[in-house]
Amino acid sequence: VIINLRSLRSSLKKIIRMSTEKAPTYPPPGYQPAPPQYQTTGPSSQTTVVLTAPQTTTVVYERRYGSGDHFLLLSIIISIWCCVCFSWWTLCCTIPAIFYAINAQEAEARGDYEGMQKNRQLALILDIAGVIVGGVTFVVIVIALSVQEA
Repeated sequence: VIINLRSLRSSLKKIIRMSTEKAPTYPPPGYQPAPPQYQTTGPSSQTTVVLTAPQTTTVVYERRYGSGDHFLLLSIIISIWCCVCFSWWTLCCTIPAIFYAINAQEAEARGDYEGMQKNRQLALILDIAGVIVGGVTFVVIVIALSVQEA
């Protein structure tokens, strides 16, 4: 199985870059805009009142996922675990999970949060399937070796 090391390295650099970015600042709690100001102009018999309202501040809260990992690290760890435990079938789940996690990171960088969420969920589902397949394969190998020795 060949893993593209360049894409893996660029993904790891993106993870590090995303984890070091500063979170946006918001107005402090209890922030109140300045009250409107009134001006009077003209002679005292004819008074014109000009009302100037302060500009309103719109605060947009963005949902952020902690490190921006999107289960990439989990996919890599499960893949390594599969190679150590000789359950090669699990790689059929974890390698696509790595690609979906990378696609989720790229979608988040583009601002496509719907695509990010979809790819992130697929990566998690494939990781869970990989753990199940790896666990079953490991149990079958242990049982086969114990029956062969008996």
